[in-house]
Amino acid sequence: MDEQFDLDKPQGTPRFKIISRNAGVFAMLLIIMLLMTHIFRETMMEKNTLISWVEYGLLLIAIIITQLQVRENSYNGIMPFGSAFSTGLIFTLLVAAIYSVFTLIFFIAIGPELLQDMRTIAENSLREKGMSDEEVQAGMKFVNMSFTPVGMFIMVLFGFSFFGVILTLIASLFTGRTR
Repeated sequence: MDEQFDLDKPQGTPRFKIISRNAGVFAMLLIIMLLMTHIFRETMMEKNTLISWVEYGLLLIAIIITQLQVRENSYNGIMPFGSAFSTGLIFTLLVAAIYSVFTLIFFIAIGPELLQDMRTIAENSLREKGMSDEEVQAGMKFVNMSFTPVGMFIMVLFGFSFFGVILTLIASLFTGRTR
């Protein structure tokens, strides 16, 4: 009897084992980057946007590597788009969960003073745009709610999840293979 190979069913190494290992390693890389940014904050504070772009670029690379490893080790070189997408999505959500929990701990225990620094930068930015005191105070209400440990946890969780889904869609177009 000839059994047909099911594209949607992993055959080799369990997919979640690869995904969770890679997510743990990548989350540790992000944690190290956050700690290094904190240690060298005097020189890194102005490069905050660049650091975010680097993180998302590394996230794309990590998603692609994870999808390729899963394709080769779990699907014997053939992985449809849906499986590639779900692989990247699980990876992204694990990274977002790990990193956001660390971010919460970081802003509670390690770098709570950074939140005040971020509030000051935001206020100065609003003033530089020529906003009136009333407009600045209105803008700062949102900033003050956002730049708390819980606010940062939520922003990291949803930010990484949102951009991760977009990056996963892009990566899945290239890593999915049906033949």
